[in-house]
Amino acid sequence: MEHRIDSAQLLSQTTTRTAEVHKGQSPEKLKEAAQQFEAIFIQQMFKEMRKTIPDDGLIQRGNAEDVYAQLQDLEAAKITAQHGGIGLADLMMQQLME
Repeated sequence: MEHRIDSAQLLSQTTTRTAEVHKGQSPEKLKEAAQQFEAIFIQQMFKEMRKTIPDDGLIQRGNAEDVYAQLQDLEAAKITAQHGGIGLADLMMQQLME
């Protein structure tokens, strides 16, 4: 049984939620959706960066370690997005509020 986080599904859910929020709900909810989108983007960046780390072969990596690393990256990405992130959420807010 493989426990991988499906980033395409998360992205789809976030963009759907952003569209629903934009249809007349509060700017706070719109900001939350933009931050969630930014968190997914940052998590994907972390995932790609982690791929560049060579496996030294000393200790074999298992599925549990991969799942733990994905969850750790996801939480780090959420916290990063909530504290200003890379500015993607702010840009999305500007565009959606126009």
